[in-house]
Amino acid sequence: MHYEFWIMTSISELVHYPDEWKDEYIPHPNFKTIMDAIGIRAPIEDIYERYFNQPVHTGHVLVFSNKHEPGTCIVFDTYRDAMDQSDMIRFGWRISGKEAIESVKQLSRRLYDECEDATIFYKEGQCVLYEVLKEERYPRKIYYKKVFKQQIKRYIV
Repeated sequence: MHYEFWIMTSISELVHYPDEWKDEYIPHPNFKTIMDAIGIRAPIEDIYERYFNQPVHTGHVLVFSNKHEPGTCIVFDTYRDAMDQSDMIRFGWRISGKEAIESVKQLSRRLYDECEDATIFYKEGQCVLYEVLKEERYPRKIYYKKVFKQQIKRYIV
């Protein structure tokens, strides 16, 4: 059985600045705890940097799968909407195993509850990521003055 989570919030919720006077950051402790629990280390720093360096109206879906459990993954939809002024990102994860589900539910809810910026939505359930992970959806055409073809990119970690 798989269980999935999907959140939309500011990308700044994925990182933490230990010293507010320095421009150095680490993965947010709540998100790092989730990555540790599901056995996937996504390159949060690279995703964060790339997000701000890419132009608006671009951004692909990045899927990081656990090499030992291919059904377990972390997903980031890094598309930057041209009208977004809050740097919103959608991200989530899929896990399996009854024992893991209960602990990751608690960790996921804590991440959501402790978000400092506005969180647009939080979903959890068995088919939450179905549409996002469906291969035949891609390339997905997104229209805003011109067409952007969003791809799904998969990585095994």
